[in-house]
Amino acid sequence: MAAKSGRKAWINHFKGEGDLPTRIKKSSITVFDQEGNKLNVPLTQGTDATYIDNLSQSHPNDSSGTGESVKKIVAIRISDETYFVSVDDIVKPVSLSSIKLQPQSFGLGAPLSITNYISTVKSSIKSRQDIKGELEDYLIDLVNYVATGSSSITGHNTSSSPLKEQMSTITKEFGEVLGPIYCIKKGLINLNLGVNQSSKISFPPAGAKLFDYYIDKIKVSAKADKVNPNTLKMGSLVPTIQQEKGSFVSRSDEEAYDLMETIHNFSMNAGPIEYCGKKSDIKDVTPQAAASVRGLKGNNTPISEQSKELFKELIDSEPKLRGNKNITLRMISYGCEKRVVNKSKQLQNGLTTIVKKVLNAEVFYVKMSIDSGVPKFYTISTTDRNFSNIFLRNKNDSSSASDKLGFRL
Repeated sequence: MAAKSGRKAWINHFKGEGDLPTRIKKSSITVFDQEGNKLNVPLTQGTDATYIDNLSQSHPNDSSGTGESVKKIVAIRISDETYFVSVDDIVKPVSLSSIKLQPQSFGLGAPLSITNYISTVKSSIKSRQDIKGELEDYLIDLVNYVATGSSSITGHNTSSSPLKEQMSTITKEFGEVLGPIYCIKKGLINLNLGVNQSSKISFPPAGAKLFDYYIDKIKVSAKADKVNPNTLKMGSLVPTIQQEKGSFVSRSDEEAYDLMETIHNFSMNAGPIEYCGKKSDIKDVTPQAAASVRGLKGNNTPISEQSKELFKELIDSEPKLRGNKNITLRMISYGCEKRVVNKSKQLQNGLTTIVKKVLNAEVFYVKMSIDSGVPKFYTISTTDRNFSNIFLRNKNDSSSASDKLGFRL
């Protein structure tokens, strides 16, 4: 599969669309005037330009014939000057801003056969006004490549504009669109899971955390290669455990699960405080101290003078809190988060065992990377995942917080 070029590219992406923003695509190009004479004008790769439609209908240096792949010269404006260059020497018009490429942006969700799924994706790409030019060509070629098992994708320079700016989004978001095609065509076919060409592709409601799509009833998580895995949040683990606790939590792992459930059951700020308050081995947070801030909400909510006394040992032990007259709920939660993280390190074996059991029952991972414009997929069963000694990770600070404590694999 190759990107469109010459007259075909002009017809598909420029002709009749009015004046369009573009850029110089190559480091060395031939420049003409309107009469077809060569100009000694060095145009730098990446220079912004405007395609001029009414001056691009014909040019003396157009190749003869009407075939769609013949050479086509078009007019561009840079500053106040007009030049004529090959259409292949400028980028096809495309939005340079961030473009949404996740499955929901293509109207995907309800169960579809592989044939209908591919058709829906391609039709949606072609109908979207924010996906044009080289980006449109490339996304369609990616779909065709994964669907047919073609040996190559040619004609797309992913290391320069305009594709360069979109590659992170393509890998991370569009990988979730391509993954189901790969799973049915190749990735899950030989794993004795019952996956075949009749399998249905669907997507869970917004908010599902552990996985990104279904192949029949099989849950699959899309993980972009070379991207740090998402933190596993309690909200994606604990509800599954609660449905059948005996299958996931042995008697020896009860203490580890209590940590997980407490973080899940309470708010971001309250969870760490509540957990510390009930653990006798966390000496500087008593049950009375935890109870004194119960019901407070908001990072910047100040705690009472009584609470300051009750949390005095914790406050004095934390450099970011010590000596601060205005102690807030977030500050107290921050100090407790550090203690919960340390406690989770003591409970690594139990936490690891529980999380492995949940993942082994839940998810296959399909990782995608893109090398020289060509996608590569890796299918990983959670039973094959080699992780151990997991513990909680904290992304929050004493003055701001973004999320609850969670695990990283």
